[in-house]
Amino acid sequence: MSYTVKVPGSCGELAQGYLNNSNFLISCPIDIYSEVTVEINKENDEIIIEESKNKTKEALNILRDYYDLKNIGLQVKINSKLPRSKGLGSSTADMSAALIAAVKVLDLELDLNQIKEILLKVEPSDATFLKGINLFDHIEGSMIRFLGNIEPIPLLVFDYGGKVDTLAFNTRVDLDNLNRGKSKQIEKAYNLISKGVKNNNKEMIGKGATISSLANQIILKKTGLERLVKGLEQKVGFLGVNIAHSGTVLGIMVKDPLYFDDIINFVGSRAPQLKLLFKTKIVNGGYKTIKNEG
Repeated sequence: MSYTVKVPGSCGELAQGYLNNSNFLISCPIDIYSEVTVEINKENDEIIIEESKNKTKEALNILRDYYDLKNIGLQVKINSKLPRSKGLGSSTADMSAALIAAVKVLDLELDLNQIKEILLKVEPSDATFLKGINLFDHIEGSMIRFLGNIEPIPLLVFDYGGKVDTLAFNTRVDLDNLNRGKSKQIEKAYNLISKGVKNNNKEMIGKGATISSLANQIILKKTGLERLVKGLEQKVGFLGVNIAHSGTVLGIMVKDPLYFDDIINFVGSRAPQLKLLFKTKIVNGGYKTIKNEG
C-alpha cells in the first residue's frame, strides 16, 4: 500500500513583506502540482529518494525523529513539473506532499500545524498545502490567516532567468531594514488583496499584487518591471502582476485566457528577456490524497 499526495506550486506570492512587525506572505497557488508517492520500504530503514531532493529527505527524517520511527524505511517518488530555485514553491510542494503521504502510510494522525513546523525547520516555506488563499509567516510560522477561497484567475508565468537560493535570500543582513522601508505599500497591498479575496474581486487582487511587486524592487530588482507594468496597464483584460519576491518569476493576471496571446506578444516586444514558462491559473491551495492499494 502507498499514498500519493498532490500539492500545488506557486507563482511567487501575491504579497510579501512585514505586517504588524511580522514577516508574512500571501500565497499564490497555481494549477501545477508536485505529486509525491510514499510507501514503506520493507528492505531496510533508509529513505529512498532521488539525490537532488535532499530537503524532502531532511523533512521526512525530522518526521521520523518526532515519532521515533527511525527503524522504518520509506520509498519516495516525486513527480513535479515545477522548476527549482525560481520562486515556484517547488520545495514546499515536494516536502509538504511527502510529509502528508508519509503520515498517511505510517497511519499517524495528520496535523497540518506539525507539517508547517517541520517545513520551517528546513527552510522558509509557503502555505500552498493549506486550503484556499492564506496569509502566512513564512519564516517563523507565528501567523496563519485564512483569507478565503477564490475563483481561478488566468495567469501567465514568465521567468527572468537565473536562480535564487531561498535560505541565502532570507538571511540577508539588510533584509529587515528593507522590508520595514516598504511597509506602508505592503499594508496597502494586503488590504486590497484580502478584500479582493473576500469579495471575489479579481481587480482588487491584481492591484494589490502589483503594488507589492513594485515595492519589492528595492529588495530584489527585476529589470524593466516598472516600464512593463505601465505598458500592461493599457492592455485590455490585464488585471495585475505578481512576482516571486525572493525568486525570478513574474506572473501576469488576466480576466480571461482569450487575452493570453495578446499579452504574450506584448511582453515579447517590451521585455524580450522574459521567457514564458506556463499558461496556467491561480487556484485555491490545499492537498489531494490518493490511497493506492496493493
